[in-house]
Amino acid sequence: MNLKYKAFLALGSLLVLVGLLMLLAGLGGGGDSASVLMTIGVVIIAVMALRLWRSGEDIEADERTKKIGAYGLSYSWLLTLILLFLLFWIDQLALMALTAGDVLLAAILVMTISARAFQWHLSRKGDVD
Repeated sequence: MNLKYKAFLALGSLLVLVGLLMLLAGLGGGGDSASVLMTIGVVIIAVMALRLWRSGEDIEADERTKKIGAYGLSYSWLLTLILLFLLFWIDQLALMALTAGDVLLAAILVMTISARAFQWHLSRKGDVD
């Protein structure tokens, strides 16, 4: 197993353990911060386990996959920038009442989903030409 996987699995386990200890000790204001730590730890462990399971011991990236990843992230960034301009004008023209949380959630969702969608599309296409 790669050192990166071991480090992330150790970090996730540590966060779960710290969250459990905080919960048992009654620290962290009613268990909210303990729950957050445990959730983050479980997500890190799950993501690393999924990546390890999917890739096995194969090479994780070559020039083509790095290029596809970079282009997918670039397209995602551009789409998110367009979304933010659109939300700015929606707010300026008072078409809809937007809170900071609404804008942040929309940006986070569009950026993460579109990045993966662009990378998937480009990898199915074969290259970025």
